[in-house]
Amino acid sequence: MLRISFGKLSTKGLGDFARHVLTALGLRKETILKDSPLVTDLEEKNGRYTKVVIKKIYSDLGDAVGEADLLRDRLYRGVRRILNGLLPFKGTAKGKAAATLLAVFEEVGDIEGLSYGDENTVLDKLVEKLSSEENTALIAEVGITDEVAAMKKAQEDFKTLKDVQADADSSLRQMSSASSIRHELEDSLRNIFAYISGMRNVGEWSDLYYDLNQLIKEANQSNRENKDEKDEKLPDK
Repeated sequence: MLRISFGKLSTKGLGDFARHVLTALGLRKETILKDSPLVTDLEEKNGRYTKVVIKKIYSDLGDAVGEADLLRDRLYRGVRRILNGLLPFKGTAKGKAAATLLAVFEEVGDIEGLSYGDENTVLDKLVEKLSSEENTALIAEVGITDEVAAMKKAQEDFKTLKDVQADADSSLRQMSSASSIRHELEDSLRNIFAYISGMRNVGEWSDLYYDLNQLIKEANQSNRENKDEKDEKLPDK
């Protein structure tokens, strides 16, 4: 009987296994498996599994969002450092302008330890205040017009990317759950295996049975090799 422990297959491993099974079945679609509803069902389940599970339930924008957040943080702190560096020059126009601008930063609060949402609130308020006519003139006096513009752009870029991520994740989560789709694919494979196992002693079916049995052996061997490799690496952690 054709049988495999699906629980031992990784997410990608199950997808690869199903793809190899479909390749073996495809060679017989014009003969013993012509118009087979079981093959059609497996093709459909594998297509959904590949689309939703293999391509992941999330948008994969997490790293990009994190990098955008780090950039706006660095630019925010860079502007503050420049202003702090001018504070000792209290008797100069630049020193006075820097002190006034730093007071704006203090008024809206620091971003240290804030969530993305709370940081957005603080930075949006800061950008709003720095964009006033009076503060724009002070920024020019200090000579950091380009630096403040870069900080503002980093904040807008972050918000845009975060909105894209939220929309993408929301759309993906509205699809069927990854676990239910995996079970559907496993059930479809079981149905195929049960049918072919029952026909294994009839003509061309024996060759198909042998091919699928080989795929199962290879999948089991791959699982053992992956486990051995993982176990070997554990002591190094």
